[in-house]
Amino acid sequence: MKNSIQTITALLCATTILYSCAVSENATVQKPSTAQDNNISKTCFVQLNDGSIKQYHSLKLVTGVLTTPHLLADNNIVINAKDIIAYQDGSRYAVSAKLLTSKKEGYVAAEALPGFAIKLLSGKLNLYSRKYYNGASTSEEYFLQDGNDAHIIAFSKEALKSMLREDTKALEYFNSRPKQAQQSKKIIATVDMHNNNQLVTKN
Repeated sequence: MKNSIQTITALLCATTILYSCAVSENATVQKPSTAQDNNISKTCFVQLNDGSIKQYHSLKLVTGVLTTPHLLADNNIVINAKDIIAYQDGSRYAVSAKLLTSKKEGYVAAEALPGFAIKLLSGKLNLYSRKYYNGASTSEEYFLQDGNDAHIIAFSKEALKSMLREDTKALEYFNSRPKQAQQSKKIIATVDMHNNNQLVTKN
């Protein structure tokens, strides 16, 4: 009799353990998205014309000879440039021509949707770049934004110098570089220096 009770007890324990494992496995399979999944979705989003934001797991720029450039979200959702004012595809943040002060039309879709400018540098001073067709070849223009809430304005030496008026090091660097230096490298280096100087000053 003792042996029968011990055998039944052992069987019950084994059954309980197996059931627990099965429940645990099912719980693992059916659990909600992890924080890592949420972080992935947060890196890809579009901002619609009304200001609302839609997040996706993936966002890809689609171009082609017979294809109107557009974004493809999560491999099956088509998003057209006219419907959004900004987007981030996981590595690049780009803003629409609607947010830029420029008379040039940007029809080139090299790194971003046509007319959109890519953010190159972030900080106290944001720097954007946009490619456009100048009639003979593709050119590049820059835009400046003094803080995240300011207007994004077309680059000019006067505008940059005004934004650097309290940063003597960056201003001296910009003014001291030889004229034959490539303007694009000079602009990027100056804005980067300004942003790093600001970070150093705050710490």
